[in-house]
Amino acid sequence: MPRKHLFPLVVLLAAAAMAGLLALGRAVDLGRAAGGPTSEQPAIAFRIAQLDKAEKSLRSQLADLQKAPSAGARTVYERPATPVAAQSHGEHEDDHADDEHHAESGRDD
Repeated sequence: MPRKHLFPLVVLLAAAAMAGLLALGRAVDLGRAAGGPTSEQPAIAFRIAQLDKAEKSLRSQLADLQKAPSAGARTVYERPATPVAAQSHGEHEDDHADDEHHAESGRDD
């Protein structure tokens, strides 16, 4: 391999190595920042405590419902009475009457 080809290859490899080291350094900095305490952590801990309290309350209500005898409680569906046919009070009460009128006049709309 000629010397004039080796030099650009070495320069490109060195640039790639430097870019890799820079990326590694930034990743380590991000990891260090993510592990430290934040100002939101007390708020998150407070909200988790509220949710735990609500969950405990719901579980106790569920346990109370399961202990109660449910033999007397029953849902019965009753169908409504058959509805009366609706009457039309519109402009076209009898559509067939219009057909007879058109047949007499000879028009076919």
